[in-house]
Amino acid sequence: MVGRDPGKSIRILVYATVFLAPLNAFLLYVPLLPALVLACVDRARGGSWNAGPMKKWAAGFFACSAVSVACAVDPAFSLFNWIFLPCMYAALYLLIVSYIRTGASQRHLLDAFLAGAACAAAYGIFQFADVQNMANAIADHEWVDPERFPLLYRRMYSTLENPNLFAGYLLMMIGLFLPFALTETRRKRKAGLWAGLVVLTLCLLLTYSRGSWISLAVMAALLGLFYDRRIWLLFLAVPPVLLFYHGQITERFLSLFSGEDTSILLRIALWDSTEAMIADHPLTGIGWGVYFKAYPLYNYFITDPTVVIYHAHNMYLSLMAEVGIPGALCWLGLFFGHLLLGVRLWRRSRSGFRRAAGLGTALAAAGMAVYGIGDYVLFSRAVSFCFWSICAFAAVCGQEEQNG
Repeated sequence: MVGRDPGKSIRILVYATVFLAPLNAFLLYVPLLPALVLACVDRARGGSWNAGPMKKWAAGFFACSAVSVACAVDPAFSLFNWIFLPCMYAALYLLIVSYIRTGASQRHLLDAFLAGAACAAAYGIFQFADVQNMANAIADHEWVDPERFPLLYRRMYSTLENPNLFAGYLLMMIGLFLPFALTETRRKRKAGLWAGLVVLTLCLLLTYSRGSWISLAVMAALLGLFYDRRIWLLFLAVPPVLLFYHGQITERFLSLFSGEDTSILLRIALWDSTEAMIADHPLTGIGWGVYFKAYPLYNYFITDPTVVIYHAHNMYLSLMAEVGIPGALCWLGLFFGHLLLGVRLWRRSRSGFRRAAGLGTALAAAGMAVYGIGDYVLFSRAVSFCFWSICAFAAVCGQEEQNG
């Protein structure tokens, strides 16, 4: 089967990778690496690869990040991290754009996203029901300030190992599936999509990730702008909920404006230290993936030397610190280029499926852009694999549109 049609085998392995991405950040390499080997064999036999519409931005980022690896505090670790993270993201992107070319394969890819989200949500709900383990997890990982939120003893994190990472993943999936739910014409599938969206939104609330709630509100505002302005009426429900509901969701949300939350103070200190890193290494950065090794040299806020800080809790500052300002600009060109590609697909495509894919990608990217102000969830392999898979999904739909 592989010899006769390597493309079919590669597609199956790509579906498996996308399905496993949110479930296990190590196990996803099991189908990904063989898919990449088969693609290389196919290429050697005369097959073609497609790098997608953003190859110049991608080339710029990889050139700058390679320089940052050479100049890193720990070049060996930086190189290892660079090969198994951004290079593997690019490999999966390449496989999707090169082999998921037909409408049927694109629908199968969407089903893989759906299946992965369903499993992650189901496990999160099962996990959330175990109150004692949840309380222990919060105590062990210090995900909540117990003095500020004494009644908050559960935060859903599912297979993503951290509530904020799970929230970032859920944001992307909600953004991706919403346009398909709105435009689907088959009743059973439409009902299934809406039921899934309700479950994913409930899971997002139970992560108690305040930044994700704000990002979801921005996504809803954009959905109203592009799809139906009546969606904006949903915001009228927010004041009554905050006024009459006094549970932990309200407490967490209102704490954003109190100025007394320790996580906000920590972020401000991290941003200050990261700005110093950028000022010292504006062109090359401190090295891809070695923020945690450089941070102690700039730390003035955290007194416990055993606490490891892996990123600046800000996507934009983290990128500039690690790969330099030129590399960060190339990465952001790649990031926002896919957002604009999604908007163009929504506005110009004559295919309902491709329009939904475009708007879903735009919403997912917009959610990540806003969430990235207060956190850097794309630091996670699982979240990044999912995000760049969605971007590749939009890119291949855009190419299909151009090909008529």
